[in-house]
Amino acid sequence: MLYFLRFSKSLIKVIFAIILFVGAYISLPESSFAYPNLAPYDVIIDVGHGGVDGGTSADGILEKDLNLTFGKELYSELKKKSYRVGITRIHDYALSDDSPYHNISRHNQDLKQRKMIADALKPKVFLSLHMNWSKSSERRGPVVIYQASGRSFHLAQIVQQHLNDYFDLHKTPIRGKHYFLMQKLEMPSLIMELGYVSNNEDLQLLTDEKSQRQIVAAIVRAIDEYLFIYPSDLP
Repeated sequence: MLYFLRFSKSLIKVIFAIILFVGAYISLPESSFAYPNLAPYDVIIDVGHGGVDGGTSADGILEKDLNLTFGKELYSELKKKSYRVGITRIHDYALSDDSPYHNISRHNQDLKQRKMIADALKPKVFLSLHMNWSKSSERRGPVVIYQASGRSFHLAQIVQQHLNDYFDLHKTPIRGKHYFLMQKLEMPSLIMELGYVSNNEDLQLLTDEKSQRQIVAAIVRAIDEYLFIYPSDLP
């Protein structure tokens, strides 16, 4: 069933991207807003930045565009394996544009929209896609960031290992300190910094179509492994 929610255009856009059949249209008044009864999803792909927020950049290449490229490819590959998948944006727009919270910063509006989507769709895992940058052009490789212990840590270990295998590196996940989304979300969640755009070798991999597919394939293998070990969404 396709739901229209006056509360948030962002969630409407997400539902358009992930519900593939047409049903009844329901409009809920803001004063009595409640999330629609959508079945829990396996994975939400959170595509970082967008619109006026380009993220980091190198050689004219914007992080927001790389995030979107990887997000759409990951969405497609997970759908092929019959996972229930959501994605926070499928075009170049800022989620903050749709926020009803006008008395807070644009950055916080953006984060609240992403949290609202996760709360509505209740995924087993929430993966936020980003790119990295460093003053040192020698620094390279994927960095997986987690915050909560337990399943988030186990998910981080699995994802990091599969990315390490592709990049031929030996990195370990990093426990972040103050990330709004990972603090507020109830499901296992990660930030995946897929590489450093400030490093020529990483940038070449991140912008090459064949390498992009291989990086996404590594993430899919990690999701397969994690959901085989933890098939339920219980904490």
